[in-house]
Amino acid sequence: MKQKIAILIDWYLPGTKAGGPVRSIYSLVSLLKDKYELYIITANYDLGTVQPYKNIKPNFLHEKEGVFYYYFSAENLNTTNILNTIKGINPDLIYLNSFWSYHFSISIIKAKKTGHLNTPVLLAPRGMLSSGALGLKSVKKYSYLFAAKLFNWYDNITFHATNEIEKKEILKQFKKAKIVIAPNLNSGTAYSISKPKQVNHLKMFYLSRVAKVKNLHYALEILREVPKDIKIEYDIYGNIEDKDYWLQCKNIISTLPENITVTGRHELQFNEVQSIIVSYHTLFLPTLNENFGHSIVESLLCGCLVIISNKTPWNDVEKENVGYAIDLSDKAGFVKAIAKMASLNAAEYAMRSASAINYISDKLNIEMSVEQYKKVFDESIKK
Repeated sequence: MKQKIAILIDWYLPGTKAGGPVRSIYSLVSLLKDKYELYIITANYDLGTVQPYKNIKPNFLHEKEGVFYYYFSAENLNTTNILNTIKGINPDLIYLNSFWSYHFSISIIKAKKTGHLNTPVLLAPRGMLSSGALGLKSVKKYSYLFAAKLFNWYDNITFHATNEIEKKEILKQFKKAKIVIAPNLNSGTAYSISKPKQVNHLKMFYLSRVAKVKNLHYALEILREVPKDIKIEYDIYGNIEDKDYWLQCKNIISTLPENITVTGRHELQFNEVQSIIVSYHTLFLPTLNENFGHSIVESLLCGCLVIISNKTPWNDVEKENVGYAIDLSDKAGFVKAIAKMASLNAAEYAMRSASAINYISDKLNIEMSVEQYKKVFDESIKK
């Protein structure tokens, strides 16, 4: 008999506005549903809205392609109902995918601490304990962390870190935390086409939520400094999570020089990401923090080079000749990286594009990652 895992996440498919965590769980489910009995417990609406999904019956456990789903309507989403749903499933493990979500994380942690829930709990902070993420709304976050440590709310759970960097971020906040490590999963496949490339012309794109932590405004400010003889096309794909922040970005766009063309595009569904971005040259994402960075992975799988901050797990891209990972204090370094990328001719770019696919394919090693997850889940169930 398969062991049962209840996966709690604020937003899930068919919604896509929450970005990376949704992609991570989709990949995990795709790759592990034959090995475990998986239950997705989530909300019946997407990030930033309470408009219910069409063709999904809320507040009802249903099965599709071997996976079970429970979508809470807005009016039914409360701690009591979530705990009752979990108890009805009687899972061997509860897997949380947020540190800050009240309904799908904090309330579960408190129920575990008070003995209202005896199931083992595995918590994936999803990068939310990084310095970059904690710097946003910091007073509220640090106040909660102070209380959490004072009352030992997280002492009897296991943390899931996706790499050594995230492990250190967790230990900085919870010095005695029990931590297991397994890399984020991405079930994408390599997808390459020949891309025309003219010297001093670069087609770049942004693929992420439009929110402060992704640092779009910084990217736009960098573009203002690009030499006038370099032509840049920069297309923005992503859910506008923060409308005031998007207005700030639009104001910067209106001041950019003529050699820079910036276009706000639509949000991409999972099944169209690679088919759209494969024709671009470069992902430009100077993010404040990524504990994985699905857009970085998918770009490299498409043979797109990357210009990113050094706040991601992919800091060896320059060494491997597939991009640049630059400190956010070094604006001139970003400008220089863009200029270098733009200077490549078609043949030079094609060589690096092929290297990008080889690099990320070696890094992902899906089969090994699946085995790591099996070990993480099995060990967490035993605790």
